[in-house]
Amino acid sequence: MSEMRTQDELVLVGEGRTAEILSWDDGRVVRLFREGSSRTYALRELDVACAVHEAGIPSPAVYRADSEDGLVKIGNRFGVVMDRIEGSTMLRVLLVKPWQLVRFARACARLHRAVHATRAIDLPSQRERLHRVIDRIAEDIGNEIAGRLHAAVNALPDGDTVCHGDFHPDNILLGMQGPVIIDWGPATSGNPACDVAWTVHLFRYGGSPPGMSLWQRLELTGFRRLFLSVYLRSYLKDSTMSRSDVEQWAFPIAALRLGDGIPEERGFLLRMIREHFASMPDRSS
Repeated sequence: MSEMRTQDELVLVGEGRTAEILSWDDGRVVRLFREGSSRTYALRELDVACAVHEAGIPSPAVYRADSEDGLVKIGNRFGVVMDRIEGSTMLRVLLVKPWQLVRFARACARLHRAVHATRAIDLPSQRERLHRVIDRIAEDIGNEIAGRLHAAVNALPDGDTVCHGDFHPDNILLGMQGPVIIDWGPATSGNPACDVAWTVHLFRYGGSPPGMSLWQRLELTGFRRLFLSVYLRSYLKDSTMSRSDVEQWAFPIAALRLGDGIPEERGFLLRMIREHFASMPDRSS
């Protein structure tokens, strides 16, 4: 597998906030991370994606390149080679077939629960990831609130469940063989309620995926409330997890989202975190 290519030789087949998806050889694509993404970041995604696929979770097969670290390098950007899954994301199909909303929301919940049924694979710690992000944003939120966030995370139950870290309908490809979950970079081992809380946060407050028209963004806003209601009700049905288990992760998740550095969400997230913790007694000591 040759990595001696330029980006101009490859065809763009998709993109997200952190990477572009470009055509490769033999029915494969390369997930090429955006300018500024480090080799360490790309290696983490390579290792996580391999572990997840080997655990039997529906995800693209990943291939280590013929390089010392297994990464593709194009210019000064790093990439991971994986199978190309033919099909659209659940979100894109939903925008064309809105009458499928309830069925897709239930399917989304079933798929997320199936992910959370997998344990004991080699993934980074969810709790350690939260603490690292809180340290990184401490200058933005203030050291006192950062301390309260650290204490809040420590007070919440840990776990050993596979957690995707960015689970939503635009990260589910509806392929010929069934749904396939993509974008495993933030995956961790931890508490599934935290993972569900991330999905809830995205439905309530997240922006629109890149490349959407104004009409699609307006349509998406209308879909979100109903989709979230059906998804959450379906996920919690016959589960030991409750809504309160999910909601108690809301502010650690807001901190995690702030750490993503999305400019249009920054002001709202800062207010949300500061107002909540400023009104609470300090229990960090």
